[in-house]
Amino acid sequence: MRRAIAVVVVLGLCAAVAAVIARPHPASGRPFLKIGRAHAEHIPALTGDKPIFVLILGSDALQGVALRDGLSDSIHILGINPKRRSATLLGIPRDSYVPLASGGTGKINTAMHAGGIEATIATVERLSGIRLDYYALSGFNEMVYAIDEIGGINIDIPYSFAGFTRSFEAGPARLDGKAALEFARTRKSLHMGDFDRSMNQGRIMLAALAQFRKQFGRDPSTIFTWLGAGMRWVDTDLSIDELVTLGFTATNVAPKRVTNLVLMGTNGLINGMSVVNLSTSVNQPLFKDMAADGFIRQADIPAQAQPANGT
Repeated sequence: MRRAIAVVVVLGLCAAVAAVIARPHPASGRPFLKIGRAHAEHIPALTGDKPIFVLILGSDALQGVALRDGLSDSIHILGINPKRRSATLLGIPRDSYVPLASGGTGKINTAMHAGGIEATIATVERLSGIRLDYYALSGFNEMVYAIDEIGGINIDIPYSFAGFTRSFEAGPARLDGKAALEFARTRKSLHMGDFDRSMNQGRIMLAALAQFRKQFGRDPSTIFTWLGAGMRWVDTDLSIDELVTLGFTATNVAPKRVTNLVLMGTNGLINGMSVVNLSTSVNQPLFKDMAADGFIRQADIPAQAQPANGT
């Protein structure tokens, strides 16, 4: 059904609205999406001054394994400024070597497997200084199914590179589910490795947003139809009011008003393990800027961070 478009949105800016319309993967039977409250204390205002922060996670959990028991191989902080109808999608490379809330120091993608979603939230909050309101967790298998359900996703590929099984050529393209997943997970052939991988994940998200807004724009009332059809497939502790408000807030943001960027650092090895050593001097000003109003303007991104924006 075409309503499966909403599932794709969890991979993009409309992670919140996806919660109201997710459907189960026919093979796994598990919900497409778990969405919950981190620290949100009240329903956000559609045009309020207070920014909304959502932690978007993509789990690598295989069939038969709960999403929260996998590694969070896609990690992004979404900041929405409702009043300005602007947002920032800030990617955190999965190999970032950081202090973990679950104990010790390790790759940030292991926090969820070791201590659950709560440990991932705490780890990201300690790293960024940003107090998260909500989280959205989905799986890579669910991504493939959802994109195939809508007949593929349109994306503008900024540069050519080789994936695991196929080549991606620069320019406009329409990707099916498997191709989109390969686009989002390829690392070794990219100039900036894990940094560019995270950037490409952001590009998939924004492409999903663009397609969803196009369909939503034709008939905004369909959100209520989706709500009634899909709630039983969503694992959430949010109220209906919160889900609807978050959904409408997200649909007010156009892709061109979203800053897509990735934390900066250097690649390294620790005990033979490939890691990302994040740059405190570059990233802390970005975190501070984002925490203030949920939005980092392209003009405010330091020169050192520019390579992660795409070549």
